[in-house]
Amino acid sequence: MKRNIIIITISSICILAIIITMYYFVFSDGNFNLNINMPDIFNFNKNSGTLTCTKTYTEDGNQINDTMVVTYKNNKITNVENTNITEYTDTSMVDMTVSFGQLFATSLNEVDGFNVSYSKESENKVKYTMNVNYDELNIDSLKEKFGDEFDENAFFASKNISLDDFKSKNLNDYTCN
Repeated sequence: MKRNIIIITISSICILAIIITMYYFVFSDGNFNLNINMPDIFNFNKNSGTLTCTKTYTEDGNQINDTMVVTYKNNKITNVENTNITEYTDTSMVDMTVSFGQLFATSLNEVDGFNVSYSKESENKVKYTMNVNYDELNIDSLKEKFGDEFDENAFFASKNISLDDFKSKNLNDYTCN
């Protein structure tokens, strides 16, 4: 009887080891991959997804709601969409900000992988959106557009950045989920 229990236990452990090994090769980044999408419950090494982070603050008396949607694959940033809605206390700033912003955006939108827009959301709100596609981003062209104003520490200054590096450099004051 004890011998049967031991044999069953050892057999169960061997079968479990085979299942785990098969999972590794079929459903992970092992050499043999059938590109089958497993539910998240089976994704033990989740390194791709989307992170949404928000921050609200006041600057020069204006309330700013900032949202960053960060997309990553294999723990590398692939896309960032930064949306900033500013509520101005001085409504005369709205039209001027949108006009200047649209000129700025027109120039930057010539850079591959970079898309910027400004719009008037209401009498006292301006919406600014910057979308950076890291797979298409041309850093040299971007540096040329910014000239001396190019910030080497900006989130769009490097194409090959890990999620952890991006979070530590850019999202310290944000609430993420």
